[in-house]
Amino acid sequence: MRTDDGMELKDILADWRDYDDAAFRLGIFLGVFPPDQRFNLVKKMFWVDGYPLGDMLVDLLDRMAQAGVLLKDEDDARYKWNPAPIDLS
Repeated sequence: MRTDDGMELKDILADWRDYDDAAFRLGIFLGVFPPDQRFNLVKKMFWVDGYPLGDMLVDLLDRMAQAGVLLKDEDDARYKWNPAPIDLS
């Protein structure tokens, strides 16, 4: 999947990103937020429990990490694309 500017998710998450930034960028990639959405207007949904959309996006990051698509730095709550191929066996 590509965004209008041609970037793939693996490019967007190529470097370590804090969980809230990674979730926000995933939301933009999926079309949940418009491409010109400013993070400071939605950051509360990632920092406060009880926002289903924020919880869902972070949960999706966690699931992608469990599947080996992303790497997760537990200490700093960061994510990035796993450059190694996924073991499908």
